[in-house]
Amino acid sequence: MKADNITRYAKRGLHSMALIVAAASPILGLTSCDDDLSALPTQYKVDGNVVVDAKSAEVLLNGMYYEYAMADYDYYDNMSTSCFTYFSILPSNMAGAITYYQGPYMLETHGYAYYTTYASYIWTPIFTTMNAANCVIDQVGAADESWFEDGRKQEILGEAYAMRALTLYDQLRIFGYSWDTTSPYGCIIRTQPSATSNQAVARSSVADSYEQILSDIEYAIENAPDENEHYYITKWFAKGLKARVLMLRGESGDYAAAAELANEVINSGKFSLEDNYTDIFFQKGNSSDEVIFGVEPYENQCNVYEALIYYSSAQWLPTDNFAAIMSGDPRESTTFAQTTTMVINWNEDYTYYTLSYELKSSMSKFIDPDVNEANTIEETVYNMRLSEMYLIRAEALVRSGGSYSEARELLKEVLYRAGYEDVSFVDEATTEDALLREMFNENMRNFVMESGRELDIMLRFGDIALEFNPEYADPQYNVFPLPTTEFEYNSALTAADQNPGWSAE
Repeated sequence: MKADNITRYAKRGLHSMALIVAAASPILGLTSCDDDLSALPTQYKVDGNVVVDAKSAEVLLNGMYYEYAMADYDYYDNMSTSCFTYFSILPSNMAGAITYYQGPYMLETHGYAYYTTYASYIWTPIFTTMNAANCVIDQVGAADESWFEDGRKQEILGEAYAMRALTLYDQLRIFGYSWDTTSPYGCIIRTQPSATSNQAVARSSVADSYEQILSDIEYAIENAPDENEHYYITKWFAKGLKARVLMLRGESGDYAAAAELANEVINSGKFSLEDNYTDIFFQKGNSSDEVIFGVEPYENQCNVYEALIYYSSAQWLPTDNFAAIMSGDPRESTTFAQTTTMVINWNEDYTYYTLSYELKSSMSKFIDPDVNEANTIEETVYNMRLSEMYLIRAEALVRSGGSYSEARELLKEVLYRAGYEDVSFVDEATTEDALLREMFNENMRNFVMESGRELDIMLRFGDIALEFNPEYADPQYNVFPLPTTEFEYNSALTAADQNPGWSAE
């Protein structure tokens, strides 16, 4: 566990950043660890290493979590975590589950310009967090063992390796051809703190990217803490992340291994499913025993609330296909709310528009209708919950030729917690396709707008996913382009390294 004088990262972020100032490349306009030593508080010794004792190691680690949460001052000059917008909303929109109230940001209205515009918004935090993890690995790895008690040094390193694996996994599934292990379009892997001398990094293949991710995860499984607050990483999160990665890769033996990993998390005794699904989002947040890893919000932030409801008007609406999946589901009334929404009515060639106001279903999964205002429960962001492990094991059993009976029971257990009383439709799904179809639907219902879970689902479920969003038939639609600024500052890249269909300029 953390030292007593180090509180949750959301409360220590600014102090942490005095030691870390994470950066992925000169693109970001930030400096490396060593370059920012002048920003250290005067009570810290500056001797070429920002970690001088166990306490400063913990502060450096908190800076890594601060970067992952995308913590910064918001529009109202309050400290706020903004990761929800970029890692929950944009992927959900990309998957075709939600749409913006002014009209789709995707192909129907803006063509591929959406992807070019927003690529850097996701790319930048991935690399700032990766660099923050690298700083922890570098600085704590070199620290004196005698400064730490009870193996805490290795635990810190385990958390950092897991975070680096998470950033690489996010990069691969959002910017890479994760579905094709023969593809050259993998990650740009940085394993050292950012410096001018090491910005030139070639793009790795998909196969090599998976190898790096899994190597980092293995270290985390061996060394990360067995227990931690739910807004910090544990070895159980690392095992769950490995299960995700193996499901995404989908090579021989991956599904069986993922099923076993998910089972280990389920049977760890560390987590339990909530009896009532909505209690997670409306009552408990990160205090829920179902949460494996989440982001703790600041007291006065309203980022999630305003992302969904701005000036009492819905901003994000369910697509027709997602609304169809939710129709008749016990969570329908809490996932959607009827909200007055401004509608932009374009003419045929999009040269002018008129405005009207209509009552529409808005996305309100995190907004308790009895409270309907931002608070520290509704602002919580979730990266991994135990329900995912149940559904991963169920899917992996089916895909690996395992027990259909157990797979059905796992799926039904999740559905019961979601409020279903009659789950006979699961028993009636007797073929692989029918059972996977029910799993696709429940994955989409359960994890919509949770750290981009929909992207994995869309990439894993093939033809079933294409029925939900036919645009995924075009590989260009499945990934964001590498930002053009990466090509400007990373001399190891050439135009051929850009994802097919996109420009490097």
